[in-house]
Amino acid sequence: MYFFVNDYNDIGRDEILDALVKAKDEYNTGYGFDKHCENARALMRKSLANDDLDIHFIPGGTGANVVGLACGLRQEESILAVTTGHIEGHEAGSIEATGLKIETIESEDGKLSRKLLEEKYSHYDNEYMTVPRKVYISNTTELGEVYTKKEISEIYEFCKENGLYLFMDGARLAHALVSEKCDYSLKDLANLCDIFYLGGTKNGFLYAEAIVIVNNDLKKHFINLQKQKAQLMAKSFIPGIMFETVFAKEDGYLEGARIAYKMAKDLATGIIEKGYDLAYPFESNQVFVKLSPDDLKNWQNIAQFETMGQIDGKTIARLVTTYRTSKADVEGFLSQI
Repeated sequence: MYFFVNDYNDIGRDEILDALVKAKDEYNTGYGFDKHCENARALMRKSLANDDLDIHFIPGGTGANVVGLACGLRQEESILAVTTGHIEGHEAGSIEATGLKIETIESEDGKLSRKLLEEKYSHYDNEYMTVPRKVYISNTTELGEVYTKKEISEIYEFCKENGLYLFMDGARLAHALVSEKCDYSLKDLANLCDIFYLGGTKNGFLYAEAIVIVNNDLKKHFINLQKQKAQLMAKSFIPGIMFETVFAKEDGYLEGARIAYKMAKDLATGIIEKGYDLAYPFESNQVFVKLSPDDLKNWQNIAQFETMGQIDGKTIARLVTTYRTSKADVEGFLSQI
């Protein structure tokens, strides 16, 4: 049976496992002050073309969102996000548990835009409402879409004009950066938002994300917030080794995502050629397909995947590729649908 459930279904990439084994007899200091974390930060700053970035390693995506969104905010302040945003429906109220409120915005395509922000923000003008202070976007989006440079720049300009911070959820940022839709690179990211993270969990790491803080206003006491929110790892040298390993290679952070994208593109193309309709445009390593009840049953006999509600009376199937997805996997699946 073929496996398209998610992009965090294995232990990790071989080069990462090899690096961890190589370091198994070392003695390292804790909490991110070790040589591996420092070297990883230096390599990442070089790749991001900015030497003034604060970089912190976090166990997973929800934790990265919690500390990344909570930093720099007061209790009366809030976060603007689309209703399909990961923080709204997939994190068990973790943001609200910090005492902050998410103010949601309806979006037909799962993306935020300057126009949507302008309309929503115009309503926050009195004392009995929250005070929006941070804007949340995920890239790729929960619907597999990729923001263009123009789209992000317009959002960021609005944020700067109105005293808001822009946070980019980068759980699948590697998958966004390798998309044919993407017109920017790692070197551009620090100029497009105030804070973001580079996802590892969904990009071939054992676990871990790296929060990158651009805006100096958000840097102060961040490590204390990490500790308070249970996101500061004593053995931070483990994610340090993982990020050090991939960023030591040119294009190392993106090479696995490039494989996943190629396989997803072949998968989406083949599905369309078979006469099926995509639920959302193909742009990254997630492929969403509309299936009739009979087609759904047939597909479930062939492969494992998740379903995501319905459109037009048909079930939406989500198929996710990874760096391990092979040409044989894609062709074998397509031959049976």
